[in-house]
Amino acid sequence: MRIAVAYNDGMIFEHFGHCECFAIYDYENSDVNKCTKTLVDCSDKHGHAAMANLMRDEKIDVVIVGNMGPEAKNMLLTYGIIPLAGYAGGADKAADMLILGQLPMFDMAGSCSGGCGGCSGCGDAGCGCGDDGCGCH
Repeated sequence: MRIAVAYNDGMIFEHFGHCECFAIYDYENSDVNKCTKTLVDCSDKHGHAAMANLMRDEKIDVVIVGNMGPEAKNMLLTYGIIPLAGYAGGADKAADMLILGQLPMFDMAGSCSGGCGGCSGCGDAGCGCGDDGCGCH
């Protein structure tokens, strides 16, 4: 599986269309111990269409990001790429959590984006993801 995470200094970057770097994780047989991480500079690309095309060209299966608008989500979906928005915290940990089935999932219509409005149960009494998952406190 190939996972792209909007990346900034080891953390999940907030905006899909304005990201200057993506970390791409290649997991052999969905094994977190057999993963290759590559940083892809995309500072010369701007907007959701350019980023979605980059994800398609890189043959990405899933994109993890802090925030993503509906047009970008729809474009990724038409390319067969699963968009996961509403996350904050460590990029490496989020990718591993997804592979292990431990990354909390949100309703596609509402993403947390640091506020818990779309998290449905995240935080202290919910999934326990804290700062390393959706960013809810």
